[in-house]
Amino acid sequence: MLPPHGIIPPLVTPLTDLGALDLAGFERLLAHVAQGGVDGVFVLGTTGEGPSLPREIKRELVERSSGSGLPVLVGLIEASTDDTLRLADVAARAGSAAVVLTPPFYFALSEGEVQGYLERVVPKLPLPVYLYNIPVFTKVRLEPEMVREAAALPGVVGFKDSGGDVARLREVRRLVPDLPVWWGPEETLIAALEAGAVGGITGGANFLPRVYVELVRAARAGDGARVAELGAIVERVGRELYTIPGRAVGFVPGIKAALETLGICGTAMAEPLAPLGVGERERLASAAKSLLF
Repeated sequence: MLPPHGIIPPLVTPLTDLGALDLAGFERLLAHVAQGGVDGVFVLGTTGEGPSLPREIKRELVERSSGSGLPVLVGLIEASTDDTLRLADVAARAGSAAVVLTPPFYFALSEGEVQGYLERVVPKLPLPVYLYNIPVFTKVRLEPEMVREAAALPGVVGFKDSGGDVARLREVRRLVPDLPVWWGPEETLIAALEAGAVGGITGGANFLPRVYVELVRAARAGDGARVAELGAIVERVGRELYTIPGRAVGFVPGIKAALETLGICGTAMAEPLAPLGVGERERLASAAKSLLF
């Protein structure tokens, strides 16, 4: 069953220092977020370094996660249409709940080319589809009118928006009021919930799942004091774990460093993200421990 609202963490991918999947770490991570009350999991997303992983690890992640008892969303962040369809078939055979589809990255595409791609590919996907807007990486922004047109395609059931523009979220909600919108950027999660997002697909929920779960529940209940309390913790996660001097992408190593303090997995990255230095790991570990309560 697809969750109607809540928190779905985009899981990091625990790796060994040799680049293999850390199976024990992945099982610990699944158990950790399940105990935190999350409403599903998203594998092979941006936080999971999906575009950097080899096919074998992608397949294993999909198959392993599908036995977790949680609804599993599988990221289709591929440059090749053939790879997109192959991975979607893997997800369907494994029993995943849905796929999450970005426009293909690398080549900059016009709005018309993106619309044509969605019209050709979505009908071929064997699972329900969440459209995924993350323009910082795909170089294409799914504008509200594009979302409206794509939402009419058979199989489209939701929209994951990591564009960060709450005004565009409001416009999507106006144009397609029945399309559930899941929000990505944690620094604007509260504003997005107020604007009509049904929940968050937020990286920090790998580390502190209960905080994010309770934040969404408090927002839905109209408990402003609790929202403010939990929102302050989420703001600290972004400020203290996601900003690493000299790194353009800090949230992935930041979350992995935080998980290391919990004994869940190590900090090995998939190329091209570089390993954390000793000083970086120590600072992030200290920050992570200060966030535990």
